[in-house]
Amino acid sequence: MKTRLDQLTLQQLIDLSCGEYAVLCENDELPTDKELVPKVTSIIAEYRAIASPAQARMELMDAEKMSKFGLKEKCARICMLLCMVGRWKKAREVLTKLGIEEVHLSTEEAVIARCQAIIGEVKYETERMAQMKSKSKGPISADQVRREWYSEIAGVMSTLKVPVSMDINAAIYANLVHQAVERNKALSKMPPMAGMFM
Repeated sequence: MKTRLDQLTLQQLIDLSCGEYAVLCENDELPTDKELVPKVTSIIAEYRAIASPAQARMELMDAEKMSKFGLKEKCARICMLLCMVGRWKKAREVLTKLGIEEVHLSTEEAVIARCQAIIGEVKYETERMAQMKSKSKGPISADQVRREWYSEIAGVMSTLKVPVSMDINAAIYANLVHQAVERNKALSKMPPMAGMFM
């Protein structure tokens, strides 16, 4: 099974992003979706990391933030359980390690109230982030995904003044995209007439 970006052509990468996971299979392999999905995710992430490192970092930061919210909520729930069994002082210790000042945790009721507030905050923030993500992406069809790819390819060809074959190695294409993005950034910072000579 193909597991790296450099094992695919641009055409196969486009097909993969449209849900055609069979492009990863070699010979007579018949992997399950459970085996394929992590490989697909990894390859698409590898492409993004090369083509648009800044965007990849933002996505990674969002994933890290969601993970931290999950841990914070679990800690708050554990603290509530500690309070239920009469160990509210231990719960207070945990909450102080989360950065909550001990002044706000003087009684068992205050510890429970703070835990409930943390759980509410986490729920609100995760729902807000999920809404923002769903608004920005929304469901798109395979045809729309292909059109976006073709638009990107045309932009790369126009910016770098080179033809791009669908048989090009996908990792090389990702690097071309990165170069095109960097070139456009450089051109946008130049005086208007200077761009004519590049």
